[in-house]
Parts: sequence; structure tokens; C-alpha cells
Amino acid sequence: MKSRMRLLLIGAVNEGEPPKNGEEYKNQVLCGHLRRHHDLTVVDTKDWKRDPLVLPRVFHHFTVPPYDRIIVSASSASVHRLFRTLRVFKGRMARTVYLVIGGYLPKGIEDGRYRADSYSGLSSIVVEGESMRRDLLRLGVTAKVTVMPNFKVMNRTWGDPDRFLEERKRFLFLSRITEKKGVPVIFEALRDERLSGCKGSFEVDFYGPLEKEYEDTFNELLRSEPNTRYKGYLDINNDTEGSYRVISTYHAMLFPTTWYGEGFPGVILDAMVCGVPVIASDWNMNSEVVAHGVNGRLVPADDAKALAGDILDVLEQGGRWMEYSRNCHKDALQFDAERILDSHLPDILQPETDARAAS
Repeated sequence: MKSRMRLLLIGAVNEGEPPKNGEEYKNQVLCGHLRRHHDLTVVDTKDWKRDPLVLPRVFHHFTVPPYDRIIVSASSASVHRLFRTLRVFKGRMARTVYLVIGGYLPKGIEDGRYRADSYSGLSSIVVEGESMRRDLLRLGVTAKVTVMPNFKVMNRTWGDPDRFLEERKRFLFLSRITEKKGVPVIFEALRDERLSGCKGSFEVDFYGPLEKEYEDTFNELLRSEPNTRYKGYLDINNDTEGSYRVISTYHAMLFPTTWYGEGFPGVILDAMVCGVPVIASDWNMNSEVVAHGVNGRLVPADDAKALAGDILDVLEQGGRWMEYSRNCHKDALQFDAERILDSHLPDILQPETDARAAS
């Protein structure tokens, strides 16, 4: 690979401003890394639905300047039509790498919303987990599909595993407050008879943006379980240190998601770097970061009984979960942004298709 390449990145970055979501956070970290090693031009698509000039800028940069590599880093919903339109520029498509953010792409192809041949001719498609790579190949995607795990900037670990010696245990949920993220399953688990005599021994706090259409249902659920609370929103991307101080006071995170768009959840990494084991649904890519019985637990999707069993295990087997906490600290650092990008990007950006692109 050339020591320094001329690169174009297309994606929602929100440059110069705090990131508003995980996609912008990931792209800001990616841009910072690329600028240290290459010459980078960015077409920021953050306002593409409202700004009529975004798409003309994309087409201009895609079709005119001689970039060594074009990187499209975005969720599947925002780029499917773009790739179908750009397929006529075969040489440029052969220089284009698609970094898929989120996990919906296989489901979109399976449901007929997207077409597998829209991605033919790309240099490669880079996904966040091995299960997604297998799904895309099964669904007929012919481009090279490689894996680069999700990442976070991790300068240190947080939290003392000895907190598991505390008698009262604290659980948190950290995601969008909505049905498909598993909120109803948590409340169903809390009604399990095995936990009926333990309500004074633990509490469950919910953090995250509350979806308007789910607000009444969620508030009713909170009223039904007095040891649950809604604590608002943790702005991890812009107040990482303050957020990690909060997360590191908990003993386990509950993440029984069944959302089809779930990719490689950054919130699991946030929990792990704080030494907080995650009890997650065995869904999409969760099993690629939560090692069952090592740094957390996996439960079947929509299985409130299994979730209740693991909550009870935290209450009764603090020493076991203390070891999980130590393993979280060890495992989290392998997903540090510089480590992931240094080890994966050189192969992703190697100019193996330049000859084909020039033909």
C-alpha cells in the first residue's frame, strides 16, 4: 500500500461539532485516524435530506478527482440508492469501500427493500461482525466482504471490580427506550417469582432517549416496579469521562434487544470498559463481543425467564460476576479505536483493484 494515499470519505460526520449519534462519533474518530496517515477529503452527508447541495457534492467528488480510495461510511438506509445510481461509474466503484454502520443491511436485502446487486463492483464491503458477513454472502452479495469490529476511543478502564462485594446490586439499561430494545422483557423478568423476595436487594435504572410513542407505556411500567427508575440521557460521546463514572457504579447492564437494525452495539463496549458485565440477548452480533460465562451472559431473545435467572445470579454469585468484571476490562481494550483501525485499515485500503479500476 502507498505510504500516503489520497482518500475521499462520504458519510455523516458533523465536522467541527460534537457528534449527535453513534454514526457521527464513529466517522469523526475514523476521519481523525485517516488524516494522520493520508490526505483526506470529506463530503459530510449529515444534512443530506435537508441540504439540496449534498448529493451534487457527492457526485462531483465521486466522479471527477482521482482519489486512490473512496470510503462510504454510513448506515444501509442512506446509501442503497446512491450505489444503484453510481454503478455506471465502474472504475470508481472498483475503488470504493463501503463501511457498513449498523446491522440492518442483511434484513433489508432479505425483505426485498434492498437489492444485493446494488453492491456489486465495490472494492469491498466492511461489516462489524462475522455473522453479518455470512448473511450477506448467503444473500448473494458478490463483493468482497470483510470484518472490522466496532471501536471506541479507550484511554483507560473504569470501575473497581471489588464493588461486587456490595450487598445491594445495581443494574442499568443504556439504549433507546423502546419495545424492540427489550424494555418490556426486562419488566417481565422483574415479575419472575424467583425475584419476588429480592426486590430490596437491587435496583434497575434506565438511561437513553425516550421515544415519544412509547412514553406512556414506559411510565406505566415504571410505576409497576418501584425499584426501577428513568435517569435520563447519558451523553457518552461528548461527556465520556462523566458518563463512564456513572456507568462504573453499576454491577451489570441489561441489553435484551431484538431490534433488526442492531449492529455491533457501542453501548456494550461502554459497559465493558467500565467493568460492567452485560446480560445481552443472543441477537445479531452481540455474541461476538459478549463471551457467555466469561465477560457476561447471553440469553435467548425475548426470554424473560432466562433474563430473570441471570439477574438472580448477579445477586447470589457476586464473586463470579467480579471475575466477569475483570475480564471486561481485559477484553474491552481490544476494541480501542487506534488498535482496531491500525490493524484493519491497511488491508481494507490496499489498492488491489487499481488495475481493474483503470481499465
